[in-house]
Amino acid sequence: MAAFFGVLVLAGALTMALVVFRGSGDDRFVRAAAEVEAVARTLNEGDRLGPRTVAGMEFEEVSREHGVVFFQQGESAASPYGYAWSPQGDPAGLLDGAERPGDPVDHSFEHLHDALYSWMGRR
Repeated sequence: MAAFFGVLVLAGALTMALVVFRGSGDDRFVRAAAEVEAVARTLNEGDRLGPRTVAGMEFEEVSREHGVVFFQQGESAASPYGYAWSPQGDPAGLLDGAERPGDPVDHSFEHLHDALYSWMGRR
């Protein structure tokens, strides 16, 4: 019984260390700010790239619309989510009343750091 308890404690400690070491997705995105910005600056208005890996993070699509670069990680209940880069400030103001081509979505953003935001779209 003591050995089983020891294995559980060790497994819990390893899991906790892994979570603390990796950090949240938001933390990883902020730590990768220089690489994210470098990729974002290469996109022209209307560009839509397929799957990309940026700073070790996987994205289903990277696109630029209305000056905002979207790093889409996936979709949940048909609503896209991921991150955004917007050096002009709050992307919500830039996108107010604008639709992404072929993708009518209401956007919500949470400021993370400098020009970086977490992003959730709702259809």
